[in-house]
Amino acid sequence: MAITEAQQNWKDVARDFAKQKLEPATGWLEGEEFWSNAKKLADHGFLGLTLPEEYGGMNLDLFEAALIIEELCRVCPTSGRHAYHASMGISSFINHLGNEEQKQKYLPQVTSGKLFVALGMSEPEAGSAATDMTTTAVDEGDHYRLNGSKVFISDAHLADLFVVYARFGNSGRTSDIGAILVERGTPGFTIGPNEENMSGEIQCALYFEDAIVPKENVLVTDNAFKKLMGVYNGVRLGFLAQTLGITQAAFDRTMDHVKQRKQFGKDIAEFQGVQWMISDMYVELEAARTLLYRAAEAAADNKPDKNAVSVAKIFVADASQRITDTCIQLHGGYGYSKQYPLEWYYRCVRAASIAGGTLQVHKTMLASDVLERRFDQRK
Repeated sequence: MAITEAQQNWKDVARDFAKQKLEPATGWLEGEEFWSNAKKLADHGFLGLTLPEEYGGMNLDLFEAALIIEELCRVCPTSGRHAYHASMGISSFINHLGNEEQKQKYLPQVTSGKLFVALGMSEPEAGSAATDMTTTAVDEGDHYRLNGSKVFISDAHLADLFVVYARFGNSGRTSDIGAILVERGTPGFTIGPNEENMSGEIQCALYFEDAIVPKENVLVTDNAFKKLMGVYNGVRLGFLAQTLGITQAAFDRTMDHVKQRKQFGKDIAEFQGVQWMISDMYVELEAARTLLYRAAEAAADNKPDKNAVSVAKIFVADASQRITDTCIQLHGGYGYSKQYPLEWYYRCVRAASIAGGTLQVHKTMLASDVLERRFDQRK
């Protein structure tokens, strides 16, 4: 799909910044490197892409933000990931659902690169079945008492603030589910030890044992699950833009490789079998980009299409695995070596099939709409 001149300008600005200011990464940045990089992103306006200007953001729409995140991830996936977390990602819960006091307190810290926000949703027995969550928030006057646990919380070790899903009632229905902001250091709140996932990203468990959270930290309570998942669709789009950017990085490196690597006395790009592999990857990249852009454009026009997001997720997740796997194949032993980033790119994009709802869950939701029939997974 065609993009406007203004949107192309944003892509060009992000690409130039990434090439000139960011170091090509072969792993996630941590510690001082992460926070130094955060300041660089903040100084150039790349944190808070979709947040309002009064909080230090750029007030871009989801489509424009996705274009920028994709370009940043082509050079430094950590930068693109941070940019999406601080805009259409986890910080967007505060922007869309928070009150003015909450926005004033937290969003300027996000856009200045001083605060990282993480999401506490998944639980040991509530992954794809998110509505089975059991973490509770009990009203006790001027505060809520939280009990429960969360798992696989990405970048929890970097975060000082968490958007935590919890049950605010005891009916057992989806209508009980809301969200509350929990700060690091809250009494009764513990962050578990660092655990690496397949890509090397750090994840932690969260534990709430009679954690006392001020009532002013509540984002939403009754009948809020639909609102929360509406915001979460933006998170999904940001993650897909990250995945697409990383996949493009693998493709870019592979194009350089096949034009330089010689076997049997000529560039391997001269072999027809290699040419077909290149063409297949290019077609899938273009199709994935089109589907992601269509979903992001609909969301940017305030015409969100949950099917468009699911379609994009399914295709981008599948295509990114195939493309990065082919890139490894075309690099031969170099692709399989940890001295080169191809195998890391593959491990990064593999998450897209799981994070934000598994592909199988999205396919079931999509089939439900296509067939105009509700499928109850509990029967």
